[in-house]
Amino acid sequence: MNPYCKAKHLPTTTLLNQRNQTCTNLNNSRRFAFYKQAERGYSLLELAVVVAILGILSALAFPNIARWVALSRIEAVKTLLNSAASECLQEIREGNSPEDTSVKDSIVSNDALGSHGYKIKDSNKTCASYLVIPINEKEDLMYQMGFKINSLGEIAKVAVPASDSGSLNSCKNWAGINCSVSADQQAVWDALAKIEKDKKTCNEDFYAWLQKPSSGSYNRWDEATKSCSLETWAFEGSIQKDEAAVKSARAAKIGAACTAKLKEKETAKFDGIFTDAECPTTYFCTGKDLATDSATAYNACKEEERENLCKSQLSIWRASGGDGQFPGNGCTAIWKCKQTYYTTKIDYDQSECGCKIEQERYLIETRIENQIIGYDEYADPSCGCESRNNEGRCIKFKSCRHAITKQVETPIYGTRDVCRR
Repeated sequence: MNPYCKAKHLPTTTLLNQRNQTCTNLNNSRRFAFYKQAERGYSLLELAVVVAILGILSALAFPNIARWVALSRIEAVKTLLNSAASECLQEIREGNSPEDTSVKDSIVSNDALGSHGYKIKDSNKTCASYLVIPINEKEDLMYQMGFKINSLGEIAKVAVPASDSGSLNSCKNWAGINCSVSADQQAVWDALAKIEKDKKTCNEDFYAWLQKPSSGSYNRWDEATKSCSLETWAFEGSIQKDEAAVKSARAAKIGAACTAKLKEKETAKFDGIFTDAECPTTYFCTGKDLATDSATAYNACKEEERENLCKSQLSIWRASGGDGQFPGNGCTAIWKCKQTYYTTKIDYDQSECGCKIEQERYLIETRIENQIIGYDEYADPSCGCESRNNEGRCIKFKSCRHAITKQVETPIYGTRDVCRR
């Protein structure tokens, strides 16, 4: 503002009024100029500058916005997977197998996942292995993820990181060290999956046998050794403590007379199936009372006897000094040479005890070829002209040497290793 207009005290009233009028007119003229500028609007250059600035800002912000949206979708899918895992654990606590339990559509479905850009992986839809993958196969930020649960209720979250490292932290927050699938990790998962499958088969077979109802012994799953090797005894479908308990329960049912007959068969080392009017049908395995009429139990016992006999004979043979093939009938074939053992006859034959390897020449094939047996000379136009007449015509041709051939068979030989005794 003009300093003259700011002054509060002037010598006379006339000067003060003149000052006020002058300043009022000045302010009015400035307001008029401002309003005229506002009515005129922005210039094209000004608008172009503003649009350019907005374009730069949007170019910088859009990729980040798209990334944030994708990451938020991933977090939403994680919430759905956690709900699915909780449902699976509840089913397992109620005695259901992870391999036979699927996640309900009311918990997670392709419809629910689709709004987040995901779908269920067709080959991994059970609680044992449940995975979701991006719908867009070319997606480089969203990644495959899910979980695996075993029959003990142990859960492992798994994920395969995307090509864009921008979601790597999200992947690790979900699966930790399982945010990858190395060859070693895959081998571990495959081994665990096989154990779970073997366990399921073993226990299903055992309870199918138990519910017949059956008596005797049958193997079920042994958690200590992770194998189907836990011998379990039962009498008429009821699990017993041991073999003695089974025989005691049976004796109480069949009476003293039958029990005495069974004892006689044991003493006589009876082998096979025993039938008697006073006793239930029972298998004996070389004097061992199997307390069952199951041929499966008898065959298993005989196989165990065979294996034990083979082990005994093999131990004696290994300690002996003789070379050659293990003579045990019905046993796994094995050969020995100078305390070195071979599991195939081919390997044994290559050894010092088997044979001496020599090279042998043998016929591979016979080829038909043209062989020169002589030559013949005679005049031939193809050999050129020796003399010509006055008109330039050839009156005598040159003599040529022509080869005389015949077809012969040519043998082709090769060499190979042969065994010489």
